[in-house]
This record gives sequence, C-alpha cells and structure tokens, in this order.
Amino acid sequence: MAEPVDLPSERADALDPPPGLRELAERAPVSRLRFSDGQLGWLVTGYALGRELLVNNQFVVDPVALPLGDAEMIAEIDRIEKSTPESAGVLIMLHPPQHTKIRRAAARHFTVRAIAEQKDAIERIVSGRLDAMEEAGGPVDLVTSFALPVSSFSICEMLGVPHADRERFERPSAVLADPHLDAEQKRDALVAFYDYCRQVVTVKRSSPQADILSDLASQGELSEDEIVGLARQLFEAGHETTAAQLSLAVVTLLLDRARWESLRADPTQIGNAVEELLRYLSILQMGTFSRTASEDVELGNVVIKRGERVVVSIPAANRDPEKFPDPDELDLARNAAGHIAFGHGRHMCIGQHLARLELEVALRGLIERFPRLDLAVGVEELRFLGGEHQMYSVETLPVVW
Repeated sequence: MAEPVDLPSERADALDPPPGLRELAERAPVSRLRFSDGQLGWLVTGYALGRELLVNNQFVVDPVALPLGDAEMIAEIDRIEKSTPESAGVLIMLHPPQHTKIRRAAARHFTVRAIAEQKDAIERIVSGRLDAMEEAGGPVDLVTSFALPVSSFSICEMLGVPHADRERFERPSAVLADPHLDAEQKRDALVAFYDYCRQVVTVKRSSPQADILSDLASQGELSEDEIVGLARQLFEAGHETTAAQLSLAVVTLLLDRARWESLRADPTQIGNAVEELLRYLSILQMGTFSRTASEDVELGNVVIKRGERVVVSIPAANRDPEKFPDPDELDLARNAAGHIAFGHGRHMCIGQHLARLELEVALRGLIERFPRLDLAVGVEELRFLGGEHQMYSVETLPVVW
C-alpha cells in the first residue's frame, strides 16, 4: 500500500481536476488519505467503487471529517451546528430514520413533474435578469448580475419568499462556506440564518400559500425545528451550487467558441449539454461528504476498518475512463447519464431536477439573447476559488456582448 497522501488540490488548468487526482486514480481506485485532522482514511477515485460506496448503508455520513481545511475550526463549527435544535432538519447531518422522515416529507416537491411546473417562473426570472443586463450594458459580472440572482430567485419562488429576501440567505451562506473566516463569524451567520428561516416558517404557519414551506407547515409531519433546519438547507444548497455551476459552464463554453455556436445553432442540444457539463466540471471538488464505516467493509481489494473514514472524489469518479471514454474531452453530445455530480444514494441532492432546469433555461436564454457573449478579460485574469473551498467556482465573470 502506498504512503498516505493529502487530497490533491493544485490545478494545472482552471477547468480540469488537480493532476494529482488522476495520478492516484491511475495507481488504484482506492488510496490511503490523510484528513485535515491528521487521521488516516481512504479516498475513492474510481467510478464503480464510488457508486458502490454511496449506496452502502454500512457507511454513515460524517460531515465534520474533511480532507482539507483547519481541523480545529471544522470541529468547532460541527459542534455549533449539532448544538442547534434546527439541526434536526438538516438532511446532510442526519441518518435514518430521521433522514428518511425529513427527506420523504420534502421529496414530493422535487420530483421531475413538480419541478417542471416551475419552468414558467424560471423563464420569467431569466428573462428579467437578461433585460437588466441589456439595460446596464457591458461589461457586467455574470456571477452577480445573472447566475446568482437566477438561482436565488428560483429558490425564493419554490419556498415562497420575496426576491428581496435574497440577502437574508445569501450572506450567511457565503460566510458559512468561506474557509478563511473564524468560528465566531460562522456562529453569528448560523444564528442569523436560522432566525430568518424561523421567521419565514412562522409566517407560513399563519398565512399559508402555494409553496413548499407552507405545505410542510400545514401537513403536521415535521416539527417547527425540523422545518426551519430543512429550510436553511434548501435556501443554502438551492442557490450556491447552481450559481457556481452556471458560471463555470459559461466560462467553459466561451473558451471554445465552436461549442457555444453548436448550442446556438441547435438549442435542443442544451439539455444533454447540461449533463455533460455537470460531469465535466464536477464542482464539489472535495468530493462527497465523508463516510465512516460502521463495521469492517471490503471495497474493491481494500478492507475499510470499522471507524475509518472514506470520501469519494466526484471529480475523479466522473472522469473515470472505464465509465466515460476520453473523460477529459468535453463532448456535448455524450451520454453522460449516470454521472455522480449530484452524489448518489440516499444523500443524493434532493434539488437536482431544479438545478438541471435552471441551468438549461439560463443557458438557453443567454445564448439566444446574447449570441456574441464573450469574456471581457483573459481567463488568466479570472479568480477561481479552489483549495480549501468545498465547492469550486469562479469569483467574478466579466462579460461583454
């Protein structure tokens, strides 16, 4: 067995995973990994074994165990998170039967059919943001002018809150996601976030409307704390990841004009292109949340001992040549079905269909309204947030048309 490694995080190219991940994957699909607190665990880079692990109930989610970052800070934030009564509704922190209960209550609102009903609203949001861009004139920052408001306004519509509330969840989400801020700042952000969510749920109980939170509040299946915790996760995950994915997708397409033009010539390709972009970019750069083995488990030719941690590298698994031939090639016609950009198993992203719809509608709108859209600066001037950030993204994206 090779010596333990730290999770590779240095990228040679902005849109490709760290070369070190490929080197590990070529050596073996499971490698010894050193976590941020110094403990040894395992890193899965192979697609088949990654999917196998994510559906194996002998592994339990362990959000505090991160491969990169300040271990003391991570542990302190975990302690703060778990001390709040609202944590009873935060899906990623839960195990069955509590996880099953919360997810089942929310899942009916996130089916393909239910999300399809949001298409008109998302199209209106996209059109409105494109109008604002056109009125402002270029250059504009596509992240703050388009990607972030489209995703934030879409989750506002789903949860039945005014668009003007976006700062009430965007700001604390940004603080919680920033690996460079201290525990006190994150604690204050979490308190403010839960205060906002509780205010929203209180309003939904007294004045229900046709939205997810009103339905959950009226059904009586979940306690108020559970609904507040779930609301926090939906607000947080419902805007950050989609905005990051959309921004990176635009960068990727603009760096190869032929791909942009192919989608312009045949917009029916956009749905399939979204799946390939999800696979290719795989923005959850640290991989899935870690799992801990509840008993000895054999995975491939490795035995993961009870109590040991393991994490699946989504960027590596989604570029496994055994599943995706020529994986480093962005092929917009590829059948990328089966990618694990949204995870897999019981912790698979509950909002994946909403994210897909937003990405498709937003890309179509951009291409139709601004067919000559282009970067206003060289790619070398863009700042990509990698390293200890769990989610890979571009900080700003100046564009002209």
